[in-house]
Amino acid sequence: MSRIEAVRRFAAEHLPESAKARLRAAAASLTTAAPAPAAPAVPAAHAAQGVPDDRGPDLIELLGTGTSLEDAAWEVTTDLLDRRDLANARSFTDSLALHAPTSELGHLLRGVVAASEKKHALALYHFDLSAREPVLRRASQQYVTSLFAVDPARGLAETRDLVQGTDLPAATWWEVLRHTFTADERELSSAVLDRLEDAYRRDPQAWTLGERKIPWVRRWIDRERRKPAPAAPEGRVPFAIMDYGQPDRSWASQNIGDYIQTLASLGHVVRHQGLRFHGEQDDVVDLVNELQGRVRPELQLEGADADVQLYTLDRDASTYQEFPEGTWALTFGWFMHPLFNLDGAFDLPLHPAVRPIFVSFHCNKRSLLTPDVLAYLREHGPIGCRDWTTVDLLLSLDVPAFFSGCLTTTVNTVFPNLTEPAPKGTVYVDVVRSTVPEGVENVPQKIPAIKTRSFTRNMHDAMDLLEGYRRNYTDVITMRLHCYLPATSIGMNVRFEPKSNADVRFAGLAPLDAQQFEAIRTPMRDRLQPVIEAIFAKKSEDEVYALWREVNADDVRIARERHARPAQIDPRGADVAAAMRAVETVAPSATAGAVDVVLTPTAGQLAHLEPLLRSIGAHSSRPVTAWIVRTAGTAPSIAVDGVDVRWVDASRVPTKGLPRRDAARAALAELVPVDRAVVLPVDAFVAGDVAELLGTDLAGNLVAARTTTRAGTSGFGLLYAAGKKLDRAPDKAFELYRQMHAAHTFDFDAFDTGVMVVELAAMRSQDAAARMLGAMLAFRLGDREAYHWLVGRGRVGLEPAWAHVPTREKPDDGETKLWYWADANKPWERRYVPGASLWASAQQS
Repeated sequence: MSRIEAVRRFAAEHLPESAKARLRAAAASLTTAAPAPAAPAVPAAHAAQGVPDDRGPDLIELLGTGTSLEDAAWEVTTDLLDRRDLANARSFTDSLALHAPTSELGHLLRGVVAASEKKHALALYHFDLSAREPVLRRASQQYVTSLFAVDPARGLAETRDLVQGTDLPAATWWEVLRHTFTADERELSSAVLDRLEDAYRRDPQAWTLGERKIPWVRRWIDRERRKPAPAAPEGRVPFAIMDYGQPDRSWASQNIGDYIQTLASLGHVVRHQGLRFHGEQDDVVDLVNELQGRVRPELQLEGADADVQLYTLDRDASTYQEFPEGTWALTFGWFMHPLFNLDGAFDLPLHPAVRPIFVSFHCNKRSLLTPDVLAYLREHGPIGCRDWTTVDLLLSLDVPAFFSGCLTTTVNTVFPNLTEPAPKGTVYVDVVRSTVPEGVENVPQKIPAIKTRSFTRNMHDAMDLLEGYRRNYTDVITMRLHCYLPATSIGMNVRFEPKSNADVRFAGLAPLDAQQFEAIRTPMRDRLQPVIEAIFAKKSEDEVYALWREVNADDVRIARERHARPAQIDPRGADVAAAMRAVETVAPSATAGAVDVVLTPTAGQLAHLEPLLRSIGAHSSRPVTAWIVRTAGTAPSIAVDGVDVRWVDASRVPTKGLPRRDAARAALAELVPVDRAVVLPVDAFVAGDVAELLGTDLAGNLVAARTTTRAGTSGFGLLYAAGKKLDRAPDKAFELYRQMHAAHTFDFDAFDTGVMVVELAAMRSQDAAARMLGAMLAFRLGDREAYHWLVGRGRVGLEPAWAHVPTREKPDDGETKLWYWADANKPWERRYVPGASLWASAQQS
């Protein structure tokens, strides 16, 4: 074979269609007399995915200039990833991995692509099939990330070998350090940090973050976790004030709003004028004394008389600090900042010496709410929650909770009235929706310098910021919750314009009129006053928590009653369900034991039905009835041995604005007159017996479906994302959040609805179609979201073999019963996708 022929063959097998199109255009320009060739058309696959038609590096050109195949393929792959052309990145690298001469290179690059999609099990599979040297040279950071995500124990074992002498980039050592630190491997972390510093000194320009990150983490590396401090001086009550440090500088707070929360919390302490403050940090003591002198006269209290020893407590890393036993703390805020931004690496429970009073608490991540954390919250409850979503979430988990609102509503405690009114004017604070007038500053409340400033500097800056707002302006426009609420508290007129009005954090907080605002602020003071008095009266831990339960008992009862309120179903859903029920269908198959299969093709998929149907018929042990629900396009003529095709024409059903295919998929029980059916996607090949799939034991549930193979695995996360789209109807979003927490315990695994077994008779008896369609109309849900809203965790999981997605999982092990090309790479396209030969064989049979 000549070198030119070899290059041509390589190009035909490995190049993305976009590159082939450019080559064909170039060849045409050499063989025609046209003065200039027309630019090649944007590949259809690109157009469908919205991929920009900018020209990336050309593999043939790179090879022609003497670039090595590894370097050229790396450049092509990284360019595709930079442009988010994932479909071509997958095809290119899968094709390289398919052929022996380029297999190791292909596995390396396919691992990089998978890691970029957070498909870490698939990435590690491919990295392990490549040579170790190029993996560590080319993709060490991606390898480490995937390794620890899939097998942390193996990651630690390999790290012990790596620190003995392997040279890695500084950025990779940092990635290793994130995992060893959060695994509490202090000695190993110290060794990794040494290697990190060595690599950074050799090439500081390769990782410019090292200048800031390395000295920062060095201060934390040798700290012993959960170490007690010596007892507070005799007669003093230890009390901790919230700060926001973290071992990773990047994730320490840079939000002045956090310090405004702390300012508001201290208002509930310093209003007790008989308290005397002490501590090892003179500036902290001076700050608290200053605040005590700022308390509005009408809010000053004289009851408590005690000496208080002050400490600062890092909300996200308290176990790396030292506190004496019995240290009390008002505990509030957004408890979702994991150490080093590693999901699941949350520093909760707090330091064991700390006694928290939870108020204005927010959370919505299941990786935070471990069994230990839930037990901790129950022990220290009830939990005062900043928003109603958190209330409902915790109640679903049997954690006593109530709506407290936000502490920042009370920040006016330390802002006495001005002697002169502010001049008329508007300050713009992190505005993103309105237009900021030309020449007017859009004031930021996120400031990187906050990370490195002292606690007291940040606290004074928070005070000065609010003082500046109220002394120089009368009005505020802002997207920040912790500008909106505190500015309202200090008497300003505020227009709150968040990025999404339907954010889960805002249920109960926005919008608020003056009466609703006061209904948060006054009860906040009333509930905290007796508890703080009990703390500084040196009441026992049991007595203080008993008082906290007593003070908030009515609010917990109100929260539980609201949580249990029945869901109101949009009646329009029943109308659409009735319209679906009226669709004329043929009777079920008279053939005994027939397997009912339902397909819901898009208009574009109608031309690709036969290969799937042939694969079903070829592998089924029983006759098959295929119910094809058509919602658009023209039904083709189909004849497949062993498959009785029944068309269901839902293309004209009125759906009150719902996408017709989504509505039909939610109403399958009304459209398909059988008791149980298998739902399959068109972009699939069945290699197993669908009779076996139909016989899945649903254990009384309505649905069997596989846990999702997508990156996001939270069922509640899927519904939260749907609700957030209701920007113009936030009350509907907040009702969606209430309904889903009332119906389902937080959290459950999201599932894919491409392959399902559904109990259609049971769904009919429960009016499931009307309910799902009602939810879809009320909350603008898609059909997949509606199935999650309906069943939650009440489903049976299908084994992975019945919904193998080759672009998301390691290659077939011979046990796959159904191939499902769920991503943009389809088996009927020219570009390569694993398993496409199966579909092609069915097409040709």
